[in-house]
Amino acid sequence: MQRHGLGILFATLATAIAAVAVYALAGGDNARRLVVGFAAAAVAVWLASLSASAFRRGRR
Repeated sequence: MQRHGLGILFATLATAIAAVAVYALAGGDNARRLVVGFAAAAVAVWLASLSASAFRRGRR
């Protein structure tokens, strides 16, 4: 049960940070926005992988 909670938490955080990445990257070609956008996208992918592994381990 606790692993499912962690999976939901990580999925929610990944979604929110992915939205930040999309907003930053859609804002134009400003170098600061590109750096923030790519960094946020990397963190979102990492959190999504943590979420997926939490759900996988919880089903065993």
